[in-house]
Amino acid sequence: MSANAENPLSYRGKKFVRTVGTLLISGCCLMVVLGVSVLKFWLANWPRFILYWSWCFLIAMLAMLVALFDMVMIRRAGRETQRKLYQQQFKR
Repeated sequence: MSANAENPLSYRGKKFVRTVGTLLISGCCLMVVLGVSVLKFWLANWPRFILYWSWCFLIAMLAMLVALFDMVMIRRAGRETQRKLYQQQFKR
């Protein structure tokens, strides 16, 4: 499961997952800043308001799911590393 020997808590696709998470968080932050400043009067219409903030909420939830996936994969890699170390030390 580990991607390299230098970092035992790594997994294949980690860079992609972290990049996607960063882009989602950045997009959500940008939407919040634009929604409360530049687009404030454009969002005065209720259907636009609901649609815009629903998309912002969905992007934030997707970012959380990506973060949870990353957490699970890091924990899995940690357990695997711990298991390998245990086998190296005690099951010779």
